[in-house]
Parts: sequence; structure tokens; C-alpha cells
Amino acid sequence: MVSFSNLGRSNLPVSFRRLQISCAAKPETVEKVCNIVRTQLAVKDNVAVTCESKFIELGADSLDTVEIVMGLEEEFGITVGEESAQSIASVQDAADLIEKLVEKNNA
Repeated sequence: MVSFSNLGRSNLPVSFRRLQISCAAKPETVEKVCNIVRTQLAVKDNVAVTCESKFIELGADSLDTVEIVMGLEEEFGITVGEESAQSIASVQDAADLIEKLVEKNNA
């Protein structure tokens, strides 16, 4: 979901408009994913980890990403297939996939 707000001023250039991005996944899912990523990558406290955070930008390599996926599987009681695991590049990707897998498991 993307929403744009220009605070009621339609004549402002795009660079002055406020852009707000939020994850589709539940906030508690995003929070757990952020915590796992922060722990796995030993991200410093002064570095923000949000749903928009990309693993590579946080210093992850392919092994780190595999370990993040393993942590997610353990935390959420899910199994992430190899193909799906390869498509996870950000917190949002992970949270959205988790929601999909949890929903599938509960169906």
C-alpha cells in the first residue's frame, strides 16, 4: 500500500510531498522479522530495520540470508521452500511470505 500526502497543497512539487509506505503484513509479523534480521546480522542499535529494509543494504550475504530464513522458519513454525527463500530480499518480502505460509498452514 502506498499513500501520498501533500498536506492539502496541490501546487507543491513532488519532492516536497510526503511519501508513506507501509507493509501489507501484520505489524507483529513485521516486528518479529525485524528482530530476527537485527539479531542475525548484528545490526547496530542506531541503524533502523523497517519493512523497507533490504538484507543486502544491512550487510547480509547469501549465507546470512539462509540463516535469516532458518530463523524465520523456527520462529513462525513454517517451512520455506528453496524457490521462495531465493525471492526474499527484504523484511517486507519475508513478512509477506510468512503471512502467506501461515495462512496456508491454517487453512
